[in-house]
Amino acid sequence: MKQGFNNYKIFLLVLVILASSLSVRSALCVALGNGDWNTAANWSCGVKPACGDSIVIPVGITVTITTQQDYTACGTGPDLVIYGTLKFDNGNKLRLPCNSQIYIMPGGSIQPGTGGGNSNNIEICGDVLWKAGDGPLTGPSCLPATSPFCNSVVLPVELVSFTGDAKDGFVDLNWITATERNSSHFDIERSSDASAFEKTGTVLSKAIGGNSNAAIAYNTTDNLPVGKVIYYRLKQVDTDNTFAYSGIISVNYIKSKNLKFVVYPNPNKGEFTADISGLENNHEIEISLKDSNGKIIYHSSFFIQDQGSKLNIVPENKLSNGIYICTLTLEGIEYNVKVVVN
Repeated sequence: MKQGFNNYKIFLLVLVILASSLSVRSALCVALGNGDWNTAANWSCGVKPACGDSIVIPVGITVTITTQQDYTACGTGPDLVIYGTLKFDNGNKLRLPCNSQIYIMPGGSIQPGTGGGNSNNIEICGDVLWKAGDGPLTGPSCLPATSPFCNSVVLPVELVSFTGDAKDGFVDLNWITATERNSSHFDIERSSDASAFEKTGTVLSKAIGGNSNAAIAYNTTDNLPVGKVIYYRLKQVDTDNTFAYSGIISVNYIKSKNLKFVVYPNPNKGEFTADISGLENNHEIEISLKDSNGKIIYHSSFFIQDQGSKLNIVPENKLSNGIYICTLTLEGIEYNVKVVVN
């Protein structure tokens, strides 16, 4: 699980849910990949989730309910923690008993899928708490809203944007928060492969006492950019030392040509923008997008105007979750940026 809360927070929250139950829960069932709720092989527990289980859908994974799921006869109902996506198809329902809770974490969502109105819904304790006609339900949120640990899913900081711009000799990093609660500081982390990160600096929260309901802008620089493509993320640290990560952004830093090639947002839902600047006008460039098998699923070519261009990348077919490579080709040289779709 690369985004949102880190692994120990997932484990901690599940332990809290376990400890809060009236009886010992049966199993921890973690979704292993995109698939059907009914498919036993799709769950770490080796079976379809049962009464009393704690269920986790990780980041980047979609679990689809394709048949009616009725747990109302359970003495101890299952609890569900969603970091990825729970989707409903063809008028199906998830019915849970009174002692069940659903925690939708930041970045997680419940999606209507096919069907509409009241045909797809979630019922807890006999009450319909969400239906397809309500539209997607995104985190942070809980069902029911009075769940005992609902405050645990709320990030201490609501991040509006996080961007990076390649300059001559450094990378300029900017981010804006909409709200902050008990915020201490931000650690800036850098990577050459979007996997192994190192801390490059710290910026203290500007919120008075760590709390703010107004937009706050932050800026810092990385004076030692390394490699052609650099990946950055923010580690937001709370006053009690709990923390959460932002999404990862990528910056293409090519000092010899002063070329900036930025893809944002990254990760994204399958549509994104390629921002190219630092080139003279009338340079012909090509943009392509390849899947993990090297298949080209998007291609475009155009001439740079006004020393820069922004191109909205909208593939003809909706992209499935995974890792893609966006390639800028200039004068026969390729510059690649890893793109994450979730």
